Amino acid sequence: MLIRKYTNMKTFCISIYNENYLFFKKNNLTPIALGNNDFDENWINDKFQNDISHKNENFGEYTFHYRLWKDSLLKNKDYKWISFCTYRRFWINKDSPPPTNMDELSLSILKEPPAEWNDYDCILAEPMILGKQKLMKLLKHNFIYIFRKPSLLINQCTIKDHFYLNHGKFFLDKAIKLLDLDEQDKFHDYLNGYAFNPHNLFICKNSLLLNEFYSKIFGWLFKCEEVFKKFNLDTYGKKRIYGFLAERYLPFWFKENSKTLDWPYIYFDTNKIK
Repeated sequence: MLIRKYTNMKTFCISIYNENYLFFKKNNLTPIALGNNDFDENWINDKFQNDISHKNENFGEYTFHYRLWKDSLLKNKDYKWISFCTYRRFWINKDSPPPTNMDELSLSILKEPPAEWNDYDCILAEPMILGKQKLMKLLKHNFIYIFRKPSLLINQCTIKDHFYLNHGKFFLDKAIKLLDLDEQDKFHDYLNGYAFNPHNLFICKNSLLLNEFYSKIFGWLFKCEEVFKKFNLDTYGKKRIYGFLAERYLPFWFKENSKTLDWPYIYFDTNKIK
């Protein structure tokens, strides 16, 4: 079967498993290996001179973003759009039906930028609407915070409350204070909203805007790391604390500094479907 080659969009697909390499390539996705599992040598990874791959447990996909920024992987490459997805979350064509197998997923995966994007600078994942949280979920994640703010039992959850519940109040409050002064109040206002674009999924128009974002996000995360390194980040909610902080900051930054458009994505774990 002839596989069409697309050049308008470079999509990096991040995985923690040495699986489905050919499937990703067939669908115009560049497979990226992260974590401690053994991968075949044809995978691109987060390792290079002066890398931060050893921080992957806490930074998640941002150890690869750091390589993309510092190791000139995009140098002299003229892609119209630079896209990021994962082995279980994919950008899809609008109105695609939910896939039930890998063949259907192939048909759903977005492989070239729609004309609709022409007037935008950044594509963000469709927002997660937080709404009212279930009682058992609230009690499971952070009983102490519920005790301090019982209104969450009846009111909608803000982005800020959602982070407090799942990752800790101290970390977000301290991280905000490490932002530039002109951003702190704006970020506070954003966090008082009730929806955000999740999972660190985004598609960026050209490398100039992407590098500007990288300069900002890593400058902030490294400041946070200096403060948080004395803490034992050993639970799920805290182990990937820098990835979780970035997940909230990313849509805020792009909305402040570019023209954005929300776009659908699908959850489909390719490591569990054979």
